[in-house]
Amino acid sequence: MRRRITAIATIIVAVVLVAVAVVAVLTVRRELVENLDRSLDQRAAEVDHLLADGNVGLVTSNREDHFAQVLADDGSVIASTDNAAAVSVADSLPEGSTNAFTTTDLPIEDDAYRVLIRRSDVDGVGFIVVGENIDDLRDTTRALVVTLLVVIPVAVALLAIVVWWLVGRTLGPVDAIRREVDEIGLRDLGRRVPAPGTGDEVDRLAATMNEMLGRLEISAEQQRRFVADASHELRTPLTRLRTSLEVEMAANASEVPTIVASALEDTIDMQMLVDDLLFLARRDAGVGPGALALVDLDVVVDSEARTSRLPDGPAVDMRGVSAAAVLGSERALRRLVRNLLSNAVRHARTTVELSLVEDRDHVVLSVADDGSGIDPADRDRVFERFVRLDDSRTGVGGGTGLGLAIVREIAHDHHGSARVEEAPGGGARFVVTFPTPDTAGSAPTDLGLRAADRR
Repeated sequence: MRRRITAIATIIVAVVLVAVAVVAVLTVRRELVENLDRSLDQRAAEVDHLLADGNVGLVTSNREDHFAQVLADDGSVIASTDNAAAVSVADSLPEGSTNAFTTTDLPIEDDAYRVLIRRSDVDGVGFIVVGENIDDLRDTTRALVVTLLVVIPVAVALLAIVVWWLVGRTLGPVDAIRREVDEIGLRDLGRRVPAPGTGDEVDRLAATMNEMLGRLEISAEQQRRFVADASHELRTPLTRLRTSLEVEMAANASEVPTIVASALEDTIDMQMLVDDLLFLARRDAGVGPGALALVDLDVVVDSEARTSRLPDGPAVDMRGVSAAAVLGSERALRRLVRNLLSNAVRHARTTVELSLVEDRDHVVLSVADDGSGIDPADRDRVFERFVRLDDSRTGVGGGTGLGLAIVREIAHDHHGSARVEEAPGGGARFVVTFPTPDTAGSAPTDLGLRAADRR
């Protein structure tokens, strides 16, 4: 917008200045010509007075700049200045009393002359012709044109600079508002855009934006509180229901109906969903996992891998796991590894491969399966909440669409990142990267969520 406004203003002013310059040059030239014509007419009147007094001798003081002739009615030369010789310079005689014109076809010089022909009042004299070289007039006009050719571009350039500065100064608060809004995320709704306090349209825009952010903050806080409260309230009855079903199954293992086993499985799924919702609600409210501690990530991976193995499930290959430590929350890191393993076991055909290596300034954890894989177009979307892809990777066999979203949340909480790529066997390979403890030492001792950390 700044460039457009400056360009439009510059073009408009340039066109106006050029038009004004043309009008000014034409006006000045016309005034100079009219002044010269009045001077020539006055000179012709003086010659006429000399003729009336019987003096027919004409003398010029400047042979190149002035001339005069006295003509008879038929156009023949009666008298003339020395530089006009005896050849009439008038091609045609005026029908009225006076005629003035500019010509370069004079037998005097090659320069242009302004010629005035006036009818004489003296008996026996037809016309008086006077002329003057117009080099001075042309020089004056040329000097004006040259001056305008210099002044106009300079004026237009200065104007462009001033307009650029003024527009930038005017739009500066708008750009500051845009930058602030661009940085405000779901967890930063308490921030407000800067108001210039000028009382103009930009100030009113800032006030409106802040009012909108206030309404969004209230709405988001109400939504987070609802999800957190609902999840918290659901945990207790679900825990009691699961405990009752497990006790019933343990007491009557040989006589448990299928429906009871199915109910227990559904209860466990609901409990996991409620836990995930509560986890995300706390994250949205800015509650982090807690204080930092040095966590042996290889121990966490080994423990979760043993738990995730199923008798009839895919094999879990841990040959790529080596010792590595991460500065973070052990509880949150266990949840991250558990979610990755659960996702891989659910979609693997025969094998899940784990890898944990320390590479320079990073600790890289990868979990790969030999399932159907994830389309490149969906590899970023799969980390969004409640996102499910085709049935081959989600719908059948469990999964709420929150596990991978939580993985990315925890990775970001630990100043890391999570991505998915194609596994060597054709399946999906989830890669989570953490900073090593020495590079993460400058991080805050609390892993609460902040917008700057999450970007």
